[in-house]
Amino acid sequence: MNYRLELLSDNEFENLVNTICQDILGTGVVVFSKGKDGGRDGRFEGKANHYPSSSENWKGTFIIQSKHTTNPIASCSDSDFRTIINKEIESLKMLKNAENIDNYLLFTNRKYSGITGDSFRKKIKRDVNLDNVAVIGLETINNQYLNSNKKIVKQYGLDKLILPFDFSEEEIRDVIIEFKKQLEDVKDCIKKKVEEVKYDYKGIKIQDKNEKNSLGKEYFEQEIVGKSLEHFNKIDRFLESPKNSDFKDSYYDCINELSQVILIHRDDFGAFEEVLFYIYKLVCDGSTALKGSKRFVSVFLHYMYYTCSIGLK
Repeated sequence: MNYRLELLSDNEFENLVNTICQDILGTGVVVFSKGKDGGRDGRFEGKANHYPSSSENWKGTFIIQSKHTTNPIASCSDSDFRTIINKEIESLKMLKNAENIDNYLLFTNRKYSGITGDSFRKKIKRDVNLDNVAVIGLETINNQYLNSNKKIVKQYGLDKLILPFDFSEEEIRDVIIEFKKQLEDVKDCIKKKVEEVKYDYKGIKIQDKNEKNSLGKEYFEQEIVGKSLEHFNKIDRFLESPKNSDFKDSYYDCINELSQVILIHRDDFGAFEEVLFYIYKLVCDGSTALKGSKRFVSVFLHYMYYTCSIGLK
């Protein structure tokens, strides 16, 4: 299960993090009251129960910090998180000058980007002069600390905050990978303006569709029209090719499933571009097979939207 931790308040997320730490470190975790806490939400002294593992236990003074966001698609690679890290480093330096610190755990409900997340971990270690530092993102919180501890899930009502999207993203990955392979074969010389006319084929004014779905004008013009529309005719030719009948079946299975999931859980998001980007991240994250083809995930999602396969007509 993936839990929608962005729906928690900052205080609820801090409490959740400290409860997790009481499990992995020990019941001696001291929770600080809300307010100016000197750059810490919790503290522990001693030998960890099972962190980072049961065989290798960190020990000494632990400082626990949580950084919560209400943005459902936030990532550790976002520029604002870099600013947060820099401010946190300055607070840690002052705290380290005032008292001894051996271990630092930073929890965030942002998606963890391996390269960026590890660079932040190394930066904190270097700048603050700490041996043991961990930046713990959304995936680890969900998979390692919540799915294995239903007591904490029930304590914080997280079973009511299950991530809404659960669809067979493997199918659309396969379609996109094959489309990329055949891209040279389906290229055409149809001008962009002709495509714009063609893809208004149902007589539905796209502006009306955008308004019904709360899709922003700037996103539509820059991302859908500006970057994706030129590929829509190529997708048509790819799906119409007899040799791609299996991929066509997979594509329509996917949009049938996806359109229902979006319809049921539409109210869990704001603008429709949030839905599209969330699905993009869900399909792309952790997929090495999509390397070099990720941009076409957005193209296919925009194609689905433009041809009224997803979203309100």
